[in-house]
Amino acid sequence: MAKKKVIVEGGGANLYYVSESNGWIYVYKGSVWGSDTQIGKTRDMRDAIAVIENHAGRRVKSIG
Repeated sequence: MAKKKVIVEGGGANLYYVSESNGWIYVYKGSVWGSDTQIGKTRDMRDAIAVIENHAGRRVKSIG
C-alpha cells in the first residue's frame, strides 16, 4: 500500500498517514515540515484508524 493521507475532523493538526509494509500498517502523525512521527503499528486497518482517533481525540473524516 502506498502512503495514504488520513484527515480527522476539526481544524488544527489533523493530518495523519498510514502505510503498509510486510503485513504491518504503520501509523504516522503528519507534520508540515515533512518529519512525520510514527505513533503506532498494527496488522488491521480498523486498528490503525482506532490509533489515529485515540491520538487525535477526534473521528476520521477521510482516507485517501
